[in-house]
Amino acid sequence: MPTQQQIYARRRGVLLLAVLIVAVWGWIAFANPFGPAAPSPVTPAMSESATVSAEAIAPAAGDAPVCQPGVVQVEVMIGNETETLNTFGADEQPMIWYSIVNTGLEDCKFNVGLRGTFFTITSGDQTYWSSKQCLRDGLTDSDVVLPANQAFSAQKGPWEKVYSSENGCNAETNDLVPTGGATYKIKVEVNGVISDEKSFILN
Repeated sequence: MPTQQQIYARRRGVLLLAVLIVAVWGWIAFANPFGPAAPSPVTPAMSESATVSAEAIAPAAGDAPVCQPGVVQVEVMIGNETETLNTFGADEQPMIWYSIVNTGLEDCKFNVGLRGTFFTITSGDQTYWSSKQCLRDGLTDSDVVLPANQAFSAQKGPWEKVYSSENGCNAETNDLVPTGGATYKIKVEVNGVISDEKSFILN
C-alpha cells in the first residue's frame, strides 16, 4: 500500500505533467497560428487589429539560410470565412488575408512579423485604406522557417469598409467608403515582398 509521501509525490508529478502539457500546447498555438501547410497556394488582418496577421509558421532555425530575393511569393486574398470573393453585398463584410509560399528548393528563413506587413486598398489613384495607419504600437519582427514549396495562409481579419486616417483604421473613427457598385483594388506587402493587386466590388 503506497505511503502518504508516495501519494503526494505521485500527485505532484501528475500536476507538473499537466502544467507542462498546457505550456507546450500554448507555445505551439503561438508559434503556428497558420495551421497546417496547404499543398498549393491557399485561396487566403482587418480592423484596428488588422495590422494583419501573419505570425510565426514555425520557430526560426538558427542554421536556416535567409530566403533569397525572388524566392518568396505573396498572394493577397479577399473573401469571407469560407471562400475568396470579388463582389460583396451591402450587408457583407470582407475578410482580408494572404497566402505565402517559398518557391525555392530548400527551407529558408523569412520575416513575417506584423511590423513589416501592410495591406492597401485603393480605387483609381486614391488610397482609401492602409494598415500603415492602424495602431501599430508593439508590433515586432518575426523570423520563421518557410518549408520549400509549401503555402501557408495568414489569419483572416475583417475590413470594415471604412477609410483609414490619422485616427486609425476602424469604423468608430472613420467614415464608410463608397459602395453601390464601387470597384477597389487590394494588395499586401510582407517584408518587402509585394503581391499583385486584386480587384473587388462593393455593392
